[in-house]
Amino acid sequence: MDPLDPLDAQQMVIEYARMLERDVTENRHPARVDGLPYAKPVIKSAIRTSARALAATGQLTDELREYLETAYTLLAEYVDAELVDLMTLYRESADALAEQSPVARAKTQTAAWRTLAESSSLAGEVARAVTAETETLRDEFRSFLASA
Repeated sequence: MDPLDPLDAQQMVIEYARMLERDVTENRHPARVDGLPYAKPVIKSAIRTSARALAATGQLTDELREYLETAYTLLAEYVDAELVDLMTLYRESADALAEQSPVARAKTQTAAWRTLAESSSLAGEVARAVTAETETLRDEFRSFLASA
């Protein structure tokens, strides 16, 4: 499939959108980059081609533009498997602590607490990196669409 061909690009975007909807519904974000149906640059190119083709034919509604922008920016949520594992463990540990008794002293003795303490800095860095990439992708999407 050629992400520069509007018909192929449309099919690629549909495949990615299906997977994205499933991942969002199942709360799998961040998600593994190796789970994407195509490499990130290929999906970006396919979305760009689709958005430009729709704009050129007057079919790019505000709702569709917003959907494509969201899909484009959510590519930032697809990261290496090790980072997904770290973030999943971090989230599970936080959930476990939230479910435990409110006695702080008891919580600080748990494995969940140790996991949070040991991984919070790295989890924060991952979150900041994803946020930065999201903003970059949003700007990129708006820029290429403005030039269409």
